[in-house]
Amino acid sequence: MLLRIQYFFNLLVLALKGSEKDFTSGSVNRATFLLAVPTMLELSLESLFVLVDLLYVSRLGEQAITVVGITNSVVILLQSLATGLGIAATALVARRIGERKPKAAGLAAVQVIYLGLLTGGICGMATCLANRQILQLAGASVQLAQYGDLFSKIMFATVPLIILRILLNSIFRGAGNAAIAMRTLMLSNSVNIVLGWLFIFGPGPVPAMGITGAGLAVLVANVAGVLFQLACFAGNKKRFLIERRHFVPELRTLKQLAKLALAGMVQYLVPSSSRFFMIMIVARLGEEVLAGYIIANRIIMFTVLPAWGIANAAGVLTGQNLGARQPQRATASVWRTGLFNMCFLSLMALVLSLCAPQIVSVFTSHQATAGYARIYLYYMSVAYLFFGYTMVISRALNAAGAVNTITLLHVLMFYVIQLPLAYGLAITAGWGARGIFTAIMISEMVLATTCILVFRKGKWQQRHI
Repeated sequence: MLLRIQYFFNLLVLALKGSEKDFTSGSVNRATFLLAVPTMLELSLESLFVLVDLLYVSRLGEQAITVVGITNSVVILLQSLATGLGIAATALVARRIGERKPKAAGLAAVQVIYLGLLTGGICGMATCLANRQILQLAGASVQLAQYGDLFSKIMFATVPLIILRILLNSIFRGAGNAAIAMRTLMLSNSVNIVLGWLFIFGPGPVPAMGITGAGLAVLVANVAGVLFQLACFAGNKKRFLIERRHFVPELRTLKQLAKLALAGMVQYLVPSSSRFFMIMIVARLGEEVLAGYIIANRIIMFTVLPAWGIANAAGVLTGQNLGARQPQRATASVWRTGLFNMCFLSLMALVLSLCAPQIVSVFTSHQATAGYARIYLYYMSVAYLFFGYTMVISRALNAAGAVNTITLLHVLMFYVIQLPLAYGLAITAGWGARGIFTAIMISEMVLATTCILVFRKGKWQQRHI
């Protein structure tokens, strides 16, 4: 027993150091653990910030909650572009690492950064110029849009940095160095939490800036994170062999990345844009329902983000093992990681079912708002039982290059099922908030079932990128 405990802690230290990056041989359980731990901790830190941010903003009232919720939904929409590029980055880098081609991996990484800078610059400029119109389009009144004007401008100006941070983390994960991505989130979120408290509430000589302070904290935190990543990238010469010629845009690699990234962008634009449209539907039911929905969504993000970290590990294992021509090992890694993820989310579902009133009461004392948030959490605790394999399989299929398949499944779930069903039940049938929550739960079940069926067919194993 002592030897097993010692082995576990040694493995934990190795995972946190990120010193081992070859996951194409040895125990599948060991490889899954070494990748899953840092990615899980990385997104646990992200989810911790989501919770702390909600705690800070909730102290400023329902107006602040609504403005921050709407703005963040737009930022998440733009992040989907980065996530799409990140899918291409992880898939291509992981495949080249598995093929033992560090120069090709370095070339792909540099080209990804170029695409990220271009995408981030365009998105940041466009949203900054139209920030008030965006808030009003989502359902904010003229007064509410004026209240959130400066905050939304700062958040939209931060979008290029957010996109670059996501892409660099995707590159590190593809190379098997999830520990750097974890340290990046640890640094940026620590800065964000400390500066958020200082800038929002203004203790001592620091002036209280309210939600504007929250935006400034996000900006500074992302600057710190990106600078740290660039330093790590420049010093990581073992996995990436970057030559001077790699800094010249390379048309063939850019086309390859664009082909994967376009489907990936659409894949993440579908759910993120549907969330924006969902907010528009929920806003028709009143501000109390909208505030409850936003609070519950933030709590859900806190519990689900670590599970996405586990799913990211499955993607890296799939990409590297397919590159090493070991499809059976890739398949075994996905099923093993999926089981681990399902167990984790089942535990989260149990916690939400038992403790929803206590959790919601931390963020709002308004009875009607709290009631809607609790009901949503109860519905989603049922959907959690299906999340585990959905997350893992979607990441694995993306890493294998079957990005279009997952994109089509997302279109089916969000635009064919979730949004029409939510509007029909909530507005047309008069179910109100329960109609919204029922539609979301049903669509998640459909997505989980179709993902498993597609994965079991095994056609993804023959894809080449």
